[in-house]
Amino acid sequence: MAQKRERVRWNIGMVIFLIIFIYVIINIVMFLGKKKLTVYKVTEDKITNIFSLTGIAVRDEELLKAPQSGYITYYVEEGKRIKKTGTVFILDKDGKVQDTFSKQAEAMKNRGETTDDSEIRQKVSEYQSIYNDNNFSDVYDLKYDLKNVILNLNEKSMKEVIDAVEKKVGTDAFWAEKSPVSGAASFYSDSFDGKEPKEIKNSDFVQENYRRSKYNSSDKVKKNDVVCRIVKSENWTIVVSLTKEQYELLKEKEQVSVKFMADQTKASADVTVKKKSGKYFGYLKFDDYCVRYLDERFLELDVTLDSYSGLKVPNSAIAKKRFYQVPVTFLSKGNDGKKEGFSVRTTGEDGEIKVEQKEYTIYKRTKNYCYLDPEEVGEDVVLQSMDSDKTFLMEKTKTLYGVYCTNQGYADFRPIELVIQKEDYSIIEDDTKNGVDLYDFIVLDSSTMKENQIIY
Repeated sequence: MAQKRERVRWNIGMVIFLIIFIYVIINIVMFLGKKKLTVYKVTEDKITNIFSLTGIAVRDEELLKAPQSGYITYYVEEGKRIKKTGTVFILDKDGKVQDTFSKQAEAMKNRGETTDDSEIRQKVSEYQSIYNDNNFSDVYDLKYDLKNVILNLNEKSMKEVIDAVEKKVGTDAFWAEKSPVSGAASFYSDSFDGKEPKEIKNSDFVQENYRRSKYNSSDKVKKNDVVCRIVKSENWTIVVSLTKEQYELLKEKEQVSVKFMADQTKASADVTVKKKSGKYFGYLKFDDYCVRYLDERFLELDVTLDSYSGLKVPNSAIAKKRFYQVPVTFLSKGNDGKKEGFSVRTTGEDGEIKVEQKEYTIYKRTKNYCYLDPEEVGEDVVLQSMDSDKTFLMEKTKTLYGVYCTNQGYADFRPIELVIQKEDYSIIEDDTKNGVDLYDFIVLDSSTMKENQIIY
């Protein structure tokens, strides 16, 4: 025989318990789903836009080529200046004439007309200060530097040496190359010989493809090889490859600050940018330090655009609010002639017009406008100019940026002036009227808060 199911008997106590239970569950769900309030302490910060770039140096140079194949001897020290018509190098076919030149130069030394020994001692001293066992190849650079110093005769002595050698071996046995211009000399040839800045392509920045030939005295060279370059001035250009973002930022600039990473030297450069074949290039023009980096084609640079300082706030804290935009011409002095306010015009039911002075909080003021909170002012408010019969209906609004300050225990909207905005945070001005100050507490996530909401 089937048993009867016992019926649940409801009473007032069970009903109240069920209502309370449902209420508790709903509040738990709402609490878990509600965004938590987190505050942020306003701090100071500085943002500097710096690009780390690799540049290709292009100088104002005169290229000297070997007029024939043979052995070369330089009569100017690399990196030093040579005057116009000064002897740069001697070239002979079999290298035998070099011995004759060396003997004649040594003979001049005894007459005190060659380089002072102090210059040789200086070269050795410089080498000792930078020597490193890991760069033993620098010894060979010292060897050639000393040789060039010893052979670096003054022009009068050089002419006497050449005349003496001509008498011994004849004029056809060697070639004496004179500089067509004055400037600093360097002895190498590379894949950028003769290129102008505008001719630099994106593929030129692949340093694995770079080819360079370095020459020293006694080296054998081929006809038409570039064996010397004379830098004619301190005006030079460094070409850099840019991203689109860097291009957009630099195209508004006329000058930037540059730091050479090789020795941390800082300099100012005029800058221009150009887009070619879908690629972006920058041209940094200098009027100094050309000789300092005479032997370098690729240079690592830090380019500084701007530096901004102010108060730092997270972007998540920034809120937007609409304000009445009111011409400043409707500002007027109160009865005491000191406090600024607004003359509010009202019309009664009997048609009587009244003008009453009111003081509204001005959240922001510019040369032409001031901004008022619609919640404070209300709707359909008409202002009366005290200097004319003009009136103004407050209805046009404009969005201002701000943050919610929590210093007073409720969400107080404070306007801000953005200086620069990055991906996660912004720098704002530190002296905005009715704004935030250093070490104020603000709501970290503005979407979790409403204006005037009680916090604690």
